[in-house]
Amino acid sequence: MTEEGTGKPVTADEQLARFILQRSHLRQDGTVKQDAFIPHPWLDLSVTRHLQRTERELWSIGQNVAWQTAKTLHGRADVRASDFQRHRLRVIAARVEGNPNHANVTGWPTEKPAQKIIAQQIAAAAGKAHQPPREPA
Repeated sequence: MTEEGTGKPVTADEQLARFILQRSHLRQDGTVKQDAFIPHPWLDLSVTRHLQRTERELWSIGQNVAWQTAKTLHGRADVRASDFQRHRLRVIAARVEGNPNHANVTGWPTEKPAQKIIAQQIAAAAGKAHQPPREPA
């Protein structure tokens, strides 16, 4: 896992991962619900840049996030930075310990209904969530 380039600004074409830690954020057909992209209770939404990461590394980061929050990793929604930027949101590199590719999506409106409208469109862009790999038996 290389750290080269992780501090660079996020570009519009970059792929971002939003780890899904609540089953209620997924529909029966595996598509992502808007709630997975609502930043409540904070005004920043945590994402991970795919930048220089393998699938295995991304899932490892997701498992670590789940462990730190005492939740279960149910999936991963992938969207482009431009999916946020078209709503005048900013994606800012924000390294954290254990995840040099962490970023925050900032600039959300403070009103929940306005957040919901944006989150609906981002969830639609995400489509179906990726399922976490199964542990070998």
